[in-house]
Amino acid sequence: MYEDYQSRAFAGMKGDSGDDRVESFPVGAAGLGLGLVTGTNASGVLVAGAGTKVRGISLHSHTITGAGYVQYDCASVMTKGHVWAQVAAAGAVTVDGPVSFDADGRVANAGTALPNAVFRSGIVAVTDPAGVSSNVALVELHNPFAVPPAAP
Repeated sequence: MYEDYQSRAFAGMKGDSGDDRVESFPVGAAGLGLGLVTGTNASGVLVAGAGTKVRGISLHSHTITGAGYVQYDCASVMTKGHVWAQVAAAGAVTVDGPVSFDADGRVANAGTALPNAVFRSGIVAVTDPAGVSSNVALVELHNPFAVPPAAP
């Protein structure tokens, strides 16, 4: 059954229809949730967390059912733009503050810094159709994620 209104937000949802960039990567063996900071590992597959190179935040796809991507899926990853990301358990978020993430790819004020990213909302509590509650926050990404080398 359809709901009367669109969800306010959910993990992996684009934040708006503005200028953005989305890239695709194959998913690694463990699968991948939605709205998580992701990276590619040494084998070039997408994993939650930094991996060996940070890639962006995993996006929701209407072709994916369940909790996220499974091994070998082609995952959509936001590298530039606004996206709703999962917030770490007991994590705090500061509007317009820098974004960090934990080893599982969930965002918060503390953890590994995600260069060129800022929070554009506070924490928003959401409930999915299965009744599972979680917290998300709107993140603005600006690729590239690597800090450029200092000028000689």
